[in-house]
Amino acid sequence: MGEGAGAEAMTTKPPHIYPPEIPELAAGTLLRLRSGDWHHIHDLPCNAYCDMTVAKVHAGVTREDGGHLWVWVTGHDHPTCSWSSVEPHAPCIELMVRLDVLRRHAR
Repeated sequence: MGEGAGAEAMTTKPPHIYPPEIPELAAGTLLRLRSGDWHHIHDLPCNAYCDMTVAKVHAGVTREDGGHLWVWVTGHDHPTCSWSSVEPHAPCIELMVRLDVLRRHAR
């Protein structure tokens, strides 16, 4: 490889990769998640239904796995946690939720 070829390779820019658009879900949005819609971070069984009230969608924390893009969401266990009628407290649940599921709930 000549000197010119190496210099050309170093100046070639990789293609632009744009992050996916992640919907904004307001705090208090109820997510009704089916088996396969989410991964757990705590000890919840992933093959179960899970209803959670969104505290925050962490758009900067995503992961690609199993052909899906997953987004970190924190919130409160619905209806077990009475978050709306007690002093503010840390989220009860942290889940990775499929991006297509978040988009479905944003409509």
